[in-house]
Amino acid sequence: MRLLLLLFWISLFAGSCSDKKKIPNGVLPPEKMQAVLTDILIADALNSERIVKDSTLKWPNENASGFLKVFQLHHTTKNEFNRSYNFYLKRPDLFKVITDSVSSVINRKNLALTTFTDTIKNKFNGNNFKKVTR
Repeated sequence: MRLLLLLFWISLFAGSCSDKKKIPNGVLPPEKMQAVLTDILIADALNSERIVKDSTLKWPNENASGFLKVFQLHHTTKNEFNRSYNFYLKRPDLFKVITDSVSSVINRKNLALTTFTDTIKNKFNGNNFKKVTR
């Protein structure tokens, strides 16, 4: 009886000390999840902008097609993404790292885009107007 109780406690202790950051099969690893989630958010923003400009487009159809393109780009499926998303929602410690990475990537892309567009704008310097002669 003691041996059985000892084996139970050892197995319980060993199970509790297992790697808590281990990702189960069928769940995207954090780096890939971050990349997919970043592209999903960008696709959603682009589709929202397109739908506002073109009233003939339907929101669910446009978003679904954009998301499918993202899944194809990252060689994953909607089901695998949903399974991974739900797993990470239950693990806020891992999900926070992913969302922080997504936020930082989007902020860098936004900064690069605004910096690029600022450099191509004509800046008024007083010499870029033609002189009018009569």
